[in-house]
This record gives sequence, C-alpha cells and structure tokens, in this order.
Amino acid sequence: MRVLFKDSPYHGQRQFQKPAWIYPAHLAAYATNLRNQGDEVSWLGKDDGSFDKVIESDLDIDVDFENLPFPDRVFTNAKAPKYLSYGNYKKKPATHYLSSNLCWWAGKKGCVFCVDSERIINGEKRGVRAVDHVMTEIENCASLGFKEMFDDAGTIPINAWLEDLCNAMIKTGLNKRMMLGCNLKPIKQNFKLMKKAGFRFILVGLESANQKTIDRIQKGQRADKVIENFKAMSDAGLEPHATSMLGYEWETHEDAMRTVDLIYFLLRKGYIKTAQASVFMPPRTAPPKDHPAQKYVQKIYDVYKKPWYWWKKITDVRCLEDVTYLLKRLNHVKHAE
Repeated sequence: MRVLFKDSPYHGQRQFQKPAWIYPAHLAAYATNLRNQGDEVSWLGKDDGSFDKVIESDLDIDVDFENLPFPDRVFTNAKAPKYLSYGNYKKKPATHYLSSNLCWWAGKKGCVFCVDSERIINGEKRGVRAVDHVMTEIENCASLGFKEMFDDAGTIPINAWLEDLCNAMIKTGLNKRMMLGCNLKPIKQNFKLMKKAGFRFILVGLESANQKTIDRIQKGQRADKVIENFKAMSDAGLEPHATSMLGYEWETHEDAMRTVDLIYFLLRKGYIKTAQASVFMPPRTAPPKDHPAQKYVQKIYDVYKKPWYWWKKITDVRCLEDVTYLLKRLNHVKHAE
C-alpha cells in the first residue's frame, strides 16, 4: 500500500489556535510502523492522487498507541530546521517524543477545553508506553546526536512511572547526555529527582488563579497550592513555564486580574521563568482577534516591558546555552512589538 503523510503546522497543537512547527512524534511513529510492515510510505510528500491512503492528522491512526514503535527520526527527518525552531529548546538538535498519546488526567475526568478529553469522550483509548521502551528511544536519540527531548504527552505520567523513568535516566547515565522537558500539572512531585534525571523545561498548566474556575474547567488542582508547587520546582533547579487562560464567561475583571497578578508575582519571584496566555475557547477553535479577553492576554505578554523581568533573565544566565536562549527571547520581543 502506498501511504502519504501530509505535513501541517497544527500537528502538535491541542487547541489548534496557532500554527507551530513541532515534530509530530505520533504520526512519525505510525509512519515508521507502516514502513516496517512493508508499506511504501511517503513522509511529507505531495499528493498526486496515486496514494492508497493519505494521513493528515493523528486522528487517522488506527493502531493502539502502546503498540507503535518509536519514530525512525532519520526517515522522518526530525532534524529539519522547521522542527528545530521550537522556541523552548535550549540545546540543539532537539526533538519531541510521547510517553502517552493522551493526558492521564483526561483519562480520569479531563479539562473541558482540551482536545485530549474530547478524543477520549469520542472513544479513543489512552495508551502509556513502558518506561523501558521510552528509555530505548531516548538512547536512540542520543546516539543520533540529539541533546534535548520534550515529552509532548498532555501531561507526563506521574508518580511511580515518572520516578521509574528518572531512576533509569540516572542509572544509565543518560541524564548526562540528554536534557528532558515535559508537560506537567501544578501538583507535587519529586522535583529534585526530576532535576537529577536531566529534566529542565517544565510546561505547567496554571490556567487560572481562581479555584471556582479550576473547578468549572475540571482542571483538578488546588489554586492555593500553585505558588508552593512552582517554588518547589524552581528550588529544585527546574525551569517552569506557566500557561494560563483568560476570558472565562463567568469571571469578572477582578478574577481575570487575579490571574494576571499571579503570573507577574511568579515571574518576579523567579518561581517561573516564562509564561504564556491564551483565550479560553472550546477544543479546536480559535478566538477572534478582537475578543474582549485579549486585553488580559496582552497584559501578561507586556511583562517584557518591566526592567525587573530582564534583570531576572540576566541573573539566571549560567552557561553559553543560557545566553543563546536569552538572545532568542529578545528576538521574540522584537517581533512582538
């Protein structure tokens, strides 16, 4: 069978709100699987009408996630410049991988705004890979010269699974060869162990400073523990990045500003290193540019205008990669103005 995989800048975006060229690990694993079975696979080729099957998103994948091999990153051109342009990589070459195809929280209750929850409601089964299989992939990527990997699972599996991964990274010495990152809920974990295992960039869904909102969007965390948990991540030497959303129809101006103020506080204290914001929308939809909540989103991005923000960035510099990362942030500011 001749199979075409079509490229898209939306493969790695759960909310489909903006294009971003992120290595599509799930699709790449499926392409590798089909190729291993003997199919003729065209990775990101052109559709000339001669293909038996055209794959446009991971919704077209018909193999259970845990039964897929890890991607052949040579065949799927994982070192393509567009994939290496992901703004949160500090060391390059770098790549994305998946420990799970859907978020563990989505399998329990699920955040109402997330595509992961939507897909489980529609019958997709969540799969979690064995730690040994993930470790084999990390070793493979290290042998190919990759220096950093980001786990793009909705949130990385936690507790025993995460501790097993960390201990394996330390035991094998891969923590000295590979830097790791992941998505994580703002709940307590063994952050010191994560740091020792090679973790750096931790993308955390803060979403709102208001518990009533956290409850309504089914986020499953305690707003009164957020500062404590971010501080623990930072104290362990991790580099947390907070995501937030504004524009909940039930929130007042004061509620929205509470979230804005919390982000500023976390940045000023150094408990988070960076932050982003978006407008609360249903899955697979994007807000209009004139949405009323955009003014709150802009307030968060305007933090770069504060002198203390850049002072924190400068004092955080520890190595050459930090300097490069800082210059990249300055370039982002230039294009934002």
